Amino acid sequence: MTTPKPERRSAGNPAPDPDNATDKANAPGRVSGAMKMARSSATTIVSRVPGTVHATQVGASGATSALRNLPDSTLRWLAASSVGLGAGMYLAGMPRLLIAAGVAPALFMGAAIVGRPTQPAVPKVR
Repeated sequence: MTTPKPERRSAGNPAPDPDNATDKANAPGRVSGAMKMARSSATTIVSRVPGTVHATQVGASGATSALRNLPDSTLRWLAASSVGLGAGMYLAGMPRLLIAAGVAPALFMGAAIVGRPTQPAVPKVR
């Protein structure tokens, strides 16, 4: 089986221009259609924002309370592991978004450690 060779153009014969007249005539219709679609998408997104924010707050609250129940040593170990993972990704040349995703759990664990209610190390003797 042989493959036909493509025809070569001479330097004097430029490639023919496509007919842009029909594209220019349809441009206003396409732009208005895109604007309608963007408007309806924005309306849908804005209507769902309160529910999304509430669900995020509930999830974050549940995760924080679960983290607060862990001992300090475990939280510190997990946070150090997360920071180490991010450092390894950085040294490996991974994209910044992945590095941030690797380090993000350390921030939550640090917030859980800091946000715990303060308890005296030694109970008061009466």
